[in-house]
Amino acid sequence: MTKINWKSAGITFLVAVGIASIAAIGGYVTAREYFADKLRDDSAYQINERVARQNVLFDDVRAISYAAERSFLRRYNAIADADVSEEFNRLFPPYGDGTRRSDPALYDGLTLENGDYVYGLGAFISDVDVPVERQRRLLAAFHTVRQHGEAINPRFDNLNFVTQFNDLIIFAPQRDDHLEYYRMQAPADFDFQSEQLAQIVEPQNNPTGQTACTSLSRLMYVADGSALTTGCHTPVRHGGHHVGAFGITISMQNYLANAIVDAEPNSENMILSREGDLIAHRDLLFLDVLTADAVSAANQEARAGHLAEIIRHDGRSTGVVTSDDGRIVAYARIETPGWYFVTTRPVWLIHSRASQIAGMIFVFSFLGVFLQHIVVGLYRWQRRWRIDQGRKAGHFARA
Repeated sequence: MTKINWKSAGITFLVAVGIASIAAIGGYVTAREYFADKLRDDSAYQINERVARQNVLFDDVRAISYAAERSFLRRYNAIADADVSEEFNRLFPPYGDGTRRSDPALYDGLTLENGDYVYGLGAFISDVDVPVERQRRLLAAFHTVRQHGEAINPRFDNLNFVTQFNDLIIFAPQRDDHLEYYRMQAPADFDFQSEQLAQIVEPQNNPTGQTACTSLSRLMYVADGSALTTGCHTPVRHGGHHVGAFGITISMQNYLANAIVDAEPNSENMILSREGDLIAHRDLLFLDVLTADAVSAANQEARAGHLAEIIRHDGRSTGVVTSDDGRIVAYARIETPGWYFVTTRPVWLIHSRASQIAGMIFVFSFLGVFLQHIVVGLYRWQRRWRIDQGRKAGHFARA
């Protein structure tokens, strides 16, 4: 009986392994390039789709602010020579501490002399003796805020008007605090000019009067630093002078959470300012209290400053780059606030997918080569077996 040649089988095994390894390496290189291009293309497509949706939100903010500015200027010009002190004193009576506050009924609900109904409105005016020109501005702002605020609710749950004199008029009927801070609790020396919301609309910082948005910052009425939000404000200029700004405060949880949660597997979404401050991130969602410490920790976890530096260095409004810490970074600019929507994916995804392809190539190549040699070996073994059988038959015939 013909014996199996184990040495030949071992050589066949090694040859199959060698050929399969070479094929797998070639397949890995090709697949890696393919998946790298595909991941970049997919990332670029998805980031532009996401930013288009975010731009709708901020386009709405800009359109609302523009409409409010037009309404304000029409009202302001209409009362340019009017004596408005009676209405002003009725709506914003002295509070007894050197300031004026809104009549409580403006929040609870009040029917005006013209039959119109007002609710959900609060105001803080930093002086008792208010010059007539400033009275006109504040009355024009009051009527603009109440009408436009109600019109945009609940798409946006607030609209405010602020001035460089620390005057604030706000429509926000759903606020849990009922605007009591501004209407009752704020100290007489309440000053928000150092806040970013005031800085971004100052002529020296915003000479062209564009809508601008703050980084994450605390609500002014929340003293412990919780309830972080962003505010988008549009300055109002009249006769070459800055007279105030209309703004909308946007809660990250309310308006940006869906964009962050809706992430592809093995990817992470975030929104950054140009300076590298996190506007929205998964670590900031669904917290009972959103504090400055939580924001700082999330910034470090996401390496937000490093990502912002990469984006600034790249110089485009949208693109896909690779970071030095092993991430594919897709980004696109959200125009109105000047933020960036960023999606990151680990580079190992490319290697993982390419390795899977290479593994399959190795298995099929090995089986193909090895089985081919087995088939050839069996054919040769069978042939030798027949020859041996023939020889044995001839021997018995001669015998």
